Amino acid sequence: MARRNNHYERAFEAYVRALRVPCVAVDEAKRPLCGPIGVKNPDFLLYPRGAVNLVVEVKGKRGKNALGRRPWENWVTLDDLDGLARWQSMFGPGFRSLLVFAYAESPPIFGLPPGDGAFVMRDLHYRFWAVAHDQYVEHLRSRGPAWKAVSMARAEFRGRVRPLLDWLPMNAAAVRPLETLQEIRS
Repeated sequence: MARRNNHYERAFEAYVRALRVPCVAVDEAKRPLCGPIGVKNPDFLLYPRGAVNLVVEVKGKRGKNALGRRPWENWVTLDDLDGLARWQSMFGPGFRSLLVFAYAESPPIFGLPPGDGAFVMRDLHYRFWAVAHDQYVEHLRSRGPAWKAVSMARAEFRGRVRPLLDWLPMNAAAVRPLETLQEIRS
């Protein structure tokens, strides 16, 4: 089970379940042993119909900065990347590791019409963007060795990140109308 105190992961799970994508929330409390050391668990395993299975790490970020601009913050820890690489290797070619960035924003002052791409839950608007682990790793830059964190340059990130729905080629009939998705509250 995913950590229920992380609102980004709760929103991600609600969104994926609303899309009717088979999904397993992974218990992150205990690290399984893999060789002499433990390996960080992913947050979710997704099994979209007609597509490769996904090993997902969800990273919650603020959607806009104080100036109202999207900074495309995308840093992750080295532990996150190592865990995704190791799980993809263990699961084999039927799986692909994915970093999903969940950007949360307060509702706009002047609401946008339905269809703006946001998933609304508990008065926050979430947008889910994803990049493949291997593409992310190709363009790393350090945030400092003490942090044990890395990121991609914003321009590189914007050029490679795609909406989560692009990774879930589902039958359109399986997706609930947007109005239903936006009404889900947890």
